[in-house]
Amino acid sequence: MLNLIVRASNLPGYRDEEVYIGCGIAYVSNFTPPVLCNFEHPPFAKYVIGFSHLLGFSRVLFMFFYALSCYLLFLVLYMLSRDLGVSLFSSLLLFFDTLFFNTYRFLLLDPVAVVLSLASLYLALSAWHGASAALAGLAFASKFSSAPTILVSFYAVLRRRGFGEALKFLVIAFLTYLATYFADFRLGPLAIVEHNVQMLSYMGWRHGFSPALASIGFLKLLTKVELWRFGGNITIFITSYGSYWSVYSTMYAHSTGLYTVVGVGLGSPAWYLLFPLLLYTTYHALVHRGDVEVALCTWGWLSLLNVLAGPIDWYYINALPAFYANAGYALKKISGKRFKHISLPLLASSIITFFATLLGLLPYTIKLS
Repeated sequence: MLNLIVRASNLPGYRDEEVYIGCGIAYVSNFTPPVLCNFEHPPFAKYVIGFSHLLGFSRVLFMFFYALSCYLLFLVLYMLSRDLGVSLFSSLLLFFDTLFFNTYRFLLLDPVAVVLSLASLYLALSAWHGASAALAGLAFASKFSSAPTILVSFYAVLRRRGFGEALKFLVIAFLTYLATYFADFRLGPLAIVEHNVQMLSYMGWRHGFSPALASIGFLKLLTKVELWRFGGNITIFITSYGSYWSVYSTMYAHSTGLYTVVGVGLGSPAWYLLFPLLLYTTYHALVHRGDVEVALCTWGWLSLLNVLAGPIDWYYINALPAFYANAGYALKKISGKRFKHISLPLLASSIITFFATLLGLLPYTIKLS
């Protein structure tokens, strides 16, 4: 049954995993330096993908990561709130989120980054600061989108143990991060520097930030509607003639069609509540300054950085644990003793949406040209 669900043809696939599998196998089998194969991302998750794929248990491992991520969210929220009902509710919302589940069906970098960063946060709250720092380094070495959760781990260490322990956390995390580039040393001592410069250059081009992109990310989170425009190549060059300067721009448009992607089964009905509930917690964090509210508010706003410049796909799974943790806690604060009356229908609607999408009764997306 697990095999049938994992290979469900009613859910979309991601061809990016072909690149990660190929490079992961090259890393493990041929000791290929990461800078020479998919330099755009850090290497550790690709080592995990390559090793598990060669041994034949990669799909099972990623399904384990899926369940473990939800369980770690339960542990993190329970340590913060000491509320069993809220913690269970939030972790189940995450478990029955179709976007979260679908991403773990494929050998992508983000599932590895999410599970390691959540484990780092749990250990930071448990006072296992050295282990937390090491996992933070591995999470960052899987994908940079783990940074918001890592920063919350760092904040927890700084708040509880002071500047000295926080500095030690950063040193351990940084050394662990560098260790994952060990194969690059074959190309010389500056190969790691070159690799990271290339990654940052790629990120600046591919995921550049602007207020316009930020507003689009918020709207997609609120509505689950995504608007795409296919354009072409834009060239801008400056020339001078005597004391005059001229600016020329040309554009070659492959296509100018617009289409809207409406997420019907995408995520869960709770998506429409995630950002308003984050605003509610933010209000309480600013006014009442409770430790739990401050932690969830900080984690939520930092996680929003992952949804600004990316489309509605695996970018959003990096933010969903923080959003669902905040949603459960905020709903409990709002509803009080009526929490069961609100949480159970919302959870039931997410479960129904989840299975209806997997069975093909509800489309994952509707595309309108």
